[in-house]
Amino acid sequence: MARAEQSHLDSVDGPWFVDTRCIACDSARHWAPGLTGTDAEGRSFVIRQPVSRQEEAAMWRAAAACPTRSIGNRQQLREPQGIFPYQLTDGVYALGNNAMASFAAHSFLVTRSQGNLMIDSPRFSRPLAEEVDGLGGVAHVLLTHRDDVADAERWMNRYDARVWIDRAEAFAAPFATDVTSFKVNGNGAGNPGYEITEIAPGVTSIPAPGHTEGHVVYHVDNRHLFTGDTLHWNHRREELDVLQGQTFFGWHILADTMMRLAELPVEWVFPGHGMWHRVGFKEWPARMVELASAMSDLGQEGWSTRTGAAYYWF
Repeated sequence: MARAEQSHLDSVDGPWFVDTRCIACDSARHWAPGLTGTDAEGRSFVIRQPVSRQEEAAMWRAAAACPTRSIGNRQQLREPQGIFPYQLTDGVYALGNNAMASFAAHSFLVTRSQGNLMIDSPRFSRPLAEEVDGLGGVAHVLLTHRDDVADAERWMNRYDARVWIDRAEAFAAPFATDVTSFKVNGNGAGNPGYEITEIAPGVTSIPAPGHTEGHVVYHVDNRHLFTGDTLHWNHRREELDVLQGQTFFGWHILADTMMRLAELPVEWVFPGHGMWHRVGFKEWPARMVELASAMSDLGQEGWSTRTGAAYYWF
């Protein structure tokens, strides 16, 4: 629960506030961009109180997504029903309830007649689970990498779901039912041995190393790409971007990954960190080739010259 006594001093007067336990994860600005802002350290505060039903709902979504539960309302302590899952496009829902255990990453639900997919794990909560029940439960929990496991085991147990993760990340989810595997030569000079795994008709796990060795992305119905910590939409610069400071397995390997992903048909990108975005089938290849080329030309150390300024997680 948000702590009113620790309310950020820059928050405007009114029922909504953000406390100073905020970890600068940017989820508040994703859900309530015109209502929340950031201080010099990237922490959120309320810049304007909501004035409509839609804005009030946006603040409740920001509060429900906040991993530190730092967003609160002095007049109403309990959030209304139906805040999450929240439909982003046909058949794709944001689950909110971002978990500290997954570094505040987003997670998603895809509803399909062959069985629903949960991509990465939100915090487990009974209200969210009851909403997911109403959408048909979960057949597969798809984990992009070691960081975003969170409460996946609890979701698996509730629905008797299969859990997928790559072998290099499997130590973080020893309960996984399905472990994929691929090889990488590790030098960024072309990566033989990659294998795409079919999880269900229209659903594939695609190796995407760079952030971590066994990171994968999930391609669904030849239009939706769930990218974990590999790729996101930078809403400040309005372009596809990568997390410079979170690339641990290899910058040039990540650049190679971007170039390979450019070959996929993609309409929407749904990241673990950063903003989701409808890129569009036509724009996708050119944007990705441009991104990969810039990454190779500038290198990891030079990437800040492209961004113009450092920013926090996203």
